Amino acid sequence: MNNQKNIYLIIMMFLGFLLYVQWQKDYHQPQETAVADSTTSSAQLIDQVDTPNPVTEPNSADIPKPTQSSEQSQMPENQAQVAETIQVISTVDTPLLKLQFSDQGGALVYAELKQYPLKKNEDKNVILMDYREQPYRAESGLVGNELNFTHQDIFYTEQNQLKVSNQPVDLVMTSQKNGVTLEKTYHIQPDSYEIKLTQRVINQSENNLSLSDYQQIKRNNPWKNASPSFTDAGRYSFKGVGYFDIENGYETLDFEDLQEEKINKTMGPGAWIAMVQHYFFTGIIPEAEQVSVQTQYTAGSRYPYLIRYIAPAKTVTSGGQTDFHSTWFVGPKLQDELPQVARGLDLTVDYGVFTAISKPLFWLLEKIHGFVGNWGWAIVLLTILIKLVFFKLSEAQYKSMARMRKLQPRIQTLKERYKDDKPKFNQEMMALYQKEKVNPLGGCLPILIQIPVFIALYWVLLESVELRQAPFILWIQDLSSPDPYFILPAINAIAMVMTQRLSPTPGMDPMQQKIMKFMPIAFSIMFAFFQAGLVLYWALNSVLSLGQQWVITRRIEAQDSGQTVKTKKIDKNKDNKN
Repeated sequence: MNNQKNIYLIIMMFLGFLLYVQWQKDYHQPQETAVADSTTSSAQLIDQVDTPNPVTEPNSADIPKPTQSSEQSQMPENQAQVAETIQVISTVDTPLLKLQFSDQGGALVYAELKQYPLKKNEDKNVILMDYREQPYRAESGLVGNELNFTHQDIFYTEQNQLKVSNQPVDLVMTSQKNGVTLEKTYHIQPDSYEIKLTQRVINQSENNLSLSDYQQIKRNNPWKNASPSFTDAGRYSFKGVGYFDIENGYETLDFEDLQEEKINKTMGPGAWIAMVQHYFFTGIIPEAEQVSVQTQYTAGSRYPYLIRYIAPAKTVTSGGQTDFHSTWFVGPKLQDELPQVARGLDLTVDYGVFTAISKPLFWLLEKIHGFVGNWGWAIVLLTILIKLVFFKLSEAQYKSMARMRKLQPRIQTLKERYKDDKPKFNQEMMALYQKEKVNPLGGCLPILIQIPVFIALYWVLLESVELRQAPFILWIQDLSSPDPYFILPAINAIAMVMTQRLSPTPGMDPMQQKIMKFMPIAFSIMFAFFQAGLVLYWALNSVLSLGQQWVITRRIEAQDSGQTVKTKKIDKNKDNKN
């Protein structure tokens, strides 16, 4: 198999992999997930709250009821542009985040990521969470048989505007009913995407209370019915819910699966839940060692997709107080920071089946970046290191190609001799390979070994938010976007054409040869729409491969030439003696 065929083989397998991923998204029928036989009474209470006519309502005369439900449960999902009636009672600005909290439930209803522009050099930032055009919010509450504080109760605060610059700030919201006060305290730091939530129950009633902490994330699906380009960086990225504990590991359900499946399972130590998308996510980590994790799909709701956890009940004695703790994470999938927040949280960076290869590649890429300070140069050095690792394999491949090239004239002679007898031609060609000890498949193994590495690196460049909008040099100011002047695809095309000239094409008819000559242009046009970081790797790899093949080919030709000269001298000496 010639080198040019190998190049196309890796490209075609890569494209086949992308098609397989998309087929799985479009047509795969998910297996049914086991659902618990019965749900807890706490879950039933929460579900009642989310019905159009909730069973549980605030009953304190001191707390006004909302004039309009914020759930709007009859609103179709595709009418997300119709805004809710939300009363924002507090806005918090940090160097990293802009957050807004509503009076209803003290919920987080808006999160803007100030360090992540929506597009390069634009003033608009990524809005991860919103209550307007793309409904998405995080809520918390406490439920029990005696008393409930749900995500529909009204909370108050005097901290309407908070600026977090140097020191952490505590945003405190309160709600009261029946002699019981619930204080929600959000501990917000200036340099972190973590938000610490403490729900303190102060029981001044005459009765002991048994309360369960529940927290949930819910949203719509803004990608539904969208048709992004197949080269869109986020097209193949996972979008849905994720949940984790130490025993079971990380599990996910995408939005489509959530419509068919309903999870209700007990999770052990280290559990957390998340709503995940490309580059960013919202996660909630409970303090409890055991929680019940549930998902829910409500057709026609403004927030049809939901994941929640419910923790075991705690007793709040009369005259006493009890705290319920959790940690929220609202932001980017920063792989070096997430493990410090919670174990397994970095698994939200979804490398799929190539995680075992992708994670070490990213680790190495990040280490190189720490040394050179530029993600583009880090990709360059990583490409060189990968090339060195596979140097011997590539050398064997190119030696096989060089020997194949040497046989080209003889193969062409056989082709002309047996042009009307294809089976005989193949038989004679294989006999020639055997006689000259040339393996036509000698170049396959190296390329097959490198394919998983290439696809794994593709996922690294696709999923790593660290490379999002990262500049390289000169005209490439965003490695996660296509090359604006198509210079890298052009370099790749030139390298592929030169490689083609060095590569033998035994057994090809004129039509096949024309197609092979057109392929570098076709694939370079395709690469023009891929991320510059990936094309940088591929183009540099093509140039290095071309250089390596050229050196090896010339070396073997020189050896053959020297052997020919030596043979002629021996023959000449024999003639002189005679």
